[in-house]
Amino acid sequence: MASQLVQQDAAEIAIDVTKWHKYSLNWLRECNEFRIDGETILQTPVSPAPPLGLVFWIDNQFAAWTPEGQLDFGTLDNPAAWLEIESFKQ
Repeated sequence: MASQLVQQDAAEIAIDVTKWHKYSLNWLRECNEFRIDGETILQTPVSPAPPLGLVFWIDNQFAAWTPEGQLDFGTLDNPAAWLEIESFKQ
């Protein structure tokens, strides 16, 4: 079963995504930390093994594992959107 192979952690993000924000991701071997505007939104020991990649996208489609280990997918109604990246540090 795929849910035994795939590890995932998540957190609800309750911000106005139409406003400018500073996002940061500290991607380490032992843990990951995701911040928005300096506030830690998610800290998790779930960390994929290298080699790693990062993809940015905006989409109205989703696919995610439910807490029960089932795959859920679909589309959401979204207004027009865009993504601007000011800087990226490696």
